[in-house]
Amino acid sequence: MKRLRRMCLALALGLGLSLTTADVSTAAPEAAVDCPDPGTRFKTPTTGDRVFLVGPSEFLYYIPNQTVYFDLWGTWDGIVTLDRSACNKPEYELTNGHFRQLRGSDAVYIWDATWDDLGRANRWRRIADWTTFTARYHFDPTAIYVVEKQSDIFPIADPTWT
Repeated sequence: MKRLRRMCLALALGLGLSLTTADVSTAAPEAAVDCPDPGTRFKTPTTGDRVFLVGPSEFLYYIPNQTVYFDLWGTWDGIVTLDRSACNKPEYELTNGHFRQLRGSDAVYIWDATWDDLGRANRWRRIADWTTFTARYHFDPTAIYVVEKQSDIFPIADPTWT
């Protein structure tokens, strides 16, 4: 969160500087803005209540509705407002996103209907570790559905959510 605040402050200061130094540009015209860090949830002034999630490798998801949102997070806390151009990537719906974990295992999986490996969408993807789950993405641990059989978490696709 501190990093995001610093980034927003730097952007605000940069905007102010650019307004006071008309006709002076230090940026290359083709320079692109990087997406916020993975795990950042944001809304934009122009897309209403749509919540975006920066996923692994700057893959940009949007959460289609409140049901999916609350299958992943317990509160609305942690959503920031950014201009959509802050992550100028194609967006993909995180359709039916939810979690599963095999009883007795540390591994947690997220349903990622968007991920298409070799033309086969709709896969479970492993979340790298507990720190990634709780500290990077701020997912809700109470939203994990524990299953008894590994076959209830199939098929599994790479890459892992990091």
